[in-house]
Amino acid sequence: MLRIRFERMEHMDIRNFFLQFFATLGFLYTNAQHTTGNWDTYVFLTNQKPVSVVVDLDFGASPASKEKRNAIVIQLALRQVLHDGMPSRSEIPILDSIENALADELNNSLGAQYTGRYTQEGKRSFYFYSNDTSDCRQRITIVFRRFSLYDWKLVISADNQLSYYKHMLYPTAKEMERIKNRRMADALQAKGDKLTAPRKVVHYLFFNSETNRKKFAREVQDSGFVVENAGTEMGLKDHPFSLHISRTDKVDNESMDKVSLFLWERALHYFGKYDGWETFVVR
Repeated sequence: MLRIRFERMEHMDIRNFFLQFFATLGFLYTNAQHTTGNWDTYVFLTNQKPVSVVVDLDFGASPASKEKRNAIVIQLALRQVLHDGMPSRSEIPILDSIENALADELNNSLGAQYTGRYTQEGKRSFYFYSNDTSDCRQRITIVFRRFSLYDWKLVISADNQLSYYKHMLYPTAKEMERIKNRRMADALQAKGDKLTAPRKVVHYLFFNSETNRKKFAREVQDSGFVVENAGTEMGLKDHPFSLHISRTDKVDNESMDKVSLFLWERALHYFGKYDGWETFVVR
């Protein structure tokens, strides 16, 4: 029996609709993913309108993030905007070409690292980090000679705290849980799972004290969870008290977002950490 589990990652229905819809259109994923990095995407709503983010999740902890402390932000106005502020399908190819051209030009000329993009209300912003910004505007101007119909703005700023990356691109803890759930669903589907059959799902948590672990366990048992194991994990100084619980659930994105975020929030209430889930493939 094949089991799949998340690797640990330290550090509404309408949402799922938007994510699936945009992924179908194909503009959530960037051609820049041919570069190194751990790329992913997510969508959230602001004033009931979507914001689409594509980000290299590894940049913030990479050696490059400690060396490249100047942010380069290029914002362009979309030309074919849907009612929700996103680009039309017909505009996506040229936006991809602009993205790749900027990434190639700035990397080759300035050693700049592309870290992601942010799309909202008819505008798309590309975020780079670099040591050298001296020739930046000229290099970007060269790129846009090939895309002269687009208006663009440039911001260059010292960013020792990686504020643009952390606050504009990097997902919140909740968004990260959704990303991990989607990755798990993708892994199951790649093994032939249609995600329609309920099955036993085991969840992993850690707590700072035996008392808080017991309080959490009592609460979630009222929601149908069963305690599988409670032990002490070596090497987890702040949260050494482990807990494995299980319940039979569906494993599609919407279902697992509800389950995992419920456990994540309740674990926080008891000073705990939610560490992902494990299940088996159903073909």
